[in-house]
Amino acid sequence: MSESSDWTVVVVGGAGAMGRYSVRSIARLGSATRLIVADKNADYGERLVAEVGGQCEFVAIDATDEDSLKQAFAGADVVCGTLGPFTIFGGPIMRAALESGCHYLDIDDDWQSTVEAFENHDLAIAKDVTAIVGIGSSPGFSNMLAMLAAEALDEVENLYTGWNLRDAVAEEEPDYPAPDAAPAAVEHWLLQCAGTIRAWEDGAYADVTPVEKEVLQLPEFGEQVVYSMGHPEPVTLPQSVPGLRRSRNFQVGPDWLLDYVRSVAADYDAGRVSLQEGARLLQSPPRPERKPDAPRPARLPYNWALAEGAKDGRRRSVMTYPNGEPQGRMGGHTGVPLAIGVELLRRGTITAKGVMAPEQAVDPHVFIEWYAKFLDVRDAGSAIKRVKADAA
Repeated sequence: MSESSDWTVVVVGGAGAMGRYSVRSIARLGSATRLIVADKNADYGERLVAEVGGQCEFVAIDATDEDSLKQAFAGADVVCGTLGPFTIFGGPIMRAALESGCHYLDIDDDWQSTVEAFENHDLAIAKDVTAIVGIGSSPGFSNMLAMLAAEALDEVENLYTGWNLRDAVAEEEPDYPAPDAAPAAVEHWLLQCAGTIRAWEDGAYADVTPVEKEVLQLPEFGEQVVYSMGHPEPVTLPQSVPGLRRSRNFQVGPDWLLDYVRSVAADYDAGRVSLQEGARLLQSPPRPERKPDAPRPARLPYNWALAEGAKDGRRRSVMTYPNGEPQGRMGGHTGVPLAIGVELLRRGTITAKGVMAPEQAVDPHVFIEWYAKFLDVRDAGSAIKRVKADAA
């Protein structure tokens, strides 16, 4: 393995809410000698460049124009995709990066574009480059948690990832006011709660209905209500965990909110609202009045994974979750894993070529050692909690 000392990194959508934390995290790790913020928003882009300083520069791009993308990628070593929704932008940006001979990483959290991304595997092999799809918070960090939970069992039957809606909010930054339009993350939310979603059921892929209510027994947290959502984890994890029977990605939030999401998704499916209109409705849901004596559910971590199966002949379940979080809420949760992927690629720790999921490219223990650098913990060993229990 060889470490690259001269490394040019382009972050597409780098001036956005997720992109800014990606740029900051890459700069903090010192991964780039030249760090390019590629975005259409010159005001925010130049502001971020001034904030980060040093090796950072801004380049204006049109993400809908192939020539504009390839011009920005010329001479780069790696391209990072942070512009969503990925069902719209993911494919063209990835292909432009690979055709330009660049390594590629993104934070793709749409299952549809994740499936399509693997169609570029032969192109990545031909260009002798690495492409890691979905190395953000969920997917990305969640995949690492899932693999750490799975390795604690002899046999894994069910493998779930989940995240808390309360934490799915980017930290407000006064210097970068949020646009009036609903952000891409809300459009993504609607798209992954509408139509059908890809999951792993009875040892095979299946298209199922999203926002279905389930009850899980989580070690330490007890019985918890969760809701299914379209995400890449159930698409990729079965390829790395032999014998897996079931896999889902779950969102956790109040019943009233998920009922509302389901109704907006139904209107979108029926064509009664556009994607933008539906996203605006989800951005400002009608909140019911909370009764003073209403119990408050246990607050789950912002990311968690649950493996159910057997250990030493006994039915067991294992839950993993972080013991702290990076700064920036969803921005930090997403940008830090992407930056770690860039640094491991630069160092030569990641050597495989082609298109792959995070768990296929990165040893979860190595990943957590780097993730701990962004947490307020004493060492990497205390960055993740792994709780075991007898399975129901």
